[in-house]
Amino acid sequence: MIGFLQRIPRTLQLMLYALLPPSGGAPIPARSGEVQGEVQGDVPRCLPRQIRGGMDRFLDARGELRLFIPDCLALAAPFILFRLKREGFSRCYVQASKQGLYVEGRR
Repeated sequence: MIGFLQRIPRTLQLMLYALLPPSGGAPIPARSGEVQGEVQGDVPRCLPRQIRGGMDRFLDARGELRLFIPDCLALAAPFILFRLKREGFSRCYVQASKQGLYVEGRR
């Protein structure tokens, strides 16, 4: 886990990428890595720059999005929700934890 001041640049990067329109990208498997700590289960991890390809990249076979963005502050949550709604997702929420942001949505 990194310190608060070290999380600020990553959080700002995530906020910026959430405001920019998607630029394409290949799908990411729905179960690419485990999340440790408060968020349980087999959830794909995502770096802020990976959302540039659109949130569809993280959908599973049922049209559900579950994603963990490590080392980002809760300040970025409204920006992620903006991006999800802009791309047509519903029942979206972002849960902040000490490790980062857990994101869920449905298409």
